Amino acid sequence: MVDLVIVRHSKTPWNLAGRVQGRSDIPLAPESEEATREAGKRLRPLPDIAFCSPLIRAKRTAELLLEGSGVEIRTDDRLVERNFGVYEGKTYDELGLPDHTELFYALGETKGAESSESVFSRVRSFLTDIAASFDGKRVLVVSHGVCISYLIYALDHDKWDPSDYDISYIKNLDFIEKKLIKAD
Repeated sequence: MVDLVIVRHSKTPWNLAGRVQGRSDIPLAPESEEATREAGKRLRPLPDIAFCSPLIRAKRTAELLLEGSGVEIRTDDRLVERNFGVYEGKTYDELGLPDHTELFYALGETKGAESSESVFSRVRSFLTDIAASFDGKRVLVVSHGVCISYLIYALDHDKWDPSDYDISYIKNLDFIEKKLIKAD
């Protein structure tokens, strides 16, 4: 069994403006850095290893959470946010949506958007690899709101089933603790 601590990256200027980020590589807002360091004090016990999306907002969040700890941080492309195609860069107001939970349902066949099956497949692959390699360890995962929602779904599902999926709203710097059981 792996003890997972899953964290959504800290706020960016686009989060503060209510703008869809997706794969856009937006840095943290300057005021988020100290809040992230403070949040890192709650990360006890420390993880044995950390994985994060290669996007700067997730990578910097992992660095700040673990600052001075010596814990190894690895980037993994499977933790990158979903590509939202033509919706990226637009505000939720422009799209007529309250937040990213409704964005999932609005996507449909939006030009350039990554499919749900693709997001599920890559996060499920990540979990399978973590379960096989880090049994008995505490693993920090820093990623993005929608990607984390799929990750949580993939903890309990081997296959993608849109009729059984209910997206979760994950706030910036939320800590979610889960157990990952190694499949026999």
